[in-house]
Amino acid sequence: MRFRVAILAVAGLAFPAAAQDMPTVLPNDYVLSDILNQQRIDAAIAHPSRPADSGRKRAAPTPRAVPASRASTSYRPSPTVSARVRRQFLAAMNARIGAAKARQLAAALERDDPVASWAQIVASDGLRNGDVADALAAYWLLNWGMANGREGNRTQILAVRDQVRAIIAANAGQAGLNEAQRQEMAETWMLNFLIQHAAYTDAVKRGDRDTLRRLGDAAVARFRSETRLDLRRLELGDTGFTPRAGT
Repeated sequence: MRFRVAILAVAGLAFPAAAQDMPTVLPNDYVLSDILNQQRIDAAIAHPSRPADSGRKRAAPTPRAVPASRASTSYRPSPTVSARVRRQFLAAMNARIGAAKARQLAAALERDDPVASWAQIVASDGLRNGDVADALAAYWLLNWGMANGREGNRTQILAVRDQVRAIIAANAGQAGLNEAQRQEMAETWMLNFLIQHAAYTDAVKRGDRDTLRRLGDAAVARFRSETRLDLRRLELGDTGFTPRAGT
């Protein structure tokens, strides 16, 4: 995931404070833990939960995996769904950043197609529009990168995409989504990605180490709260995410 790219129009609306504080905005009352929870992540990276986790409330059993031949993560984009996603996202952001900045954000999203902007950022890494696994992988990798201050290469990024696809296939609720629902989820992750990516690349450009640290800490807190996953205890390699040695 390459952070040092041309800052898009939305970068002028980076809202570092909002990017630090806001949870992952998802449609229809989903939370990130509906897709990425400890049990599914453990299975994807072949690492059982640590004994220290045993005292916590256990997650519900993972639904039986949907056969790969029946589990689709792709979708054909619809302009109608895209418009609905933007309305929902802006309504959620209005509550977090205020009406004035939400109007600025709405204008930026009208000026530059956010899906095209997202695709421009991730294209060299092999990720593409039209697949919910690509969108979630990009979002996870961005937050991991902010937390750890480093980027992944194309091989590593595509390996994480494959891990995400396996996680979705193992989740009956997610694997059973129709195309419109998959697009809604994917494009909402893209919008979250753009806001956070803009804040991060702006801080990188300015050499603002304090903001970079705060954004990294916020990414850790967001994932720990929403998935019980510690981004700083994951290593990124050619097989995707694996537990960091000693964790």
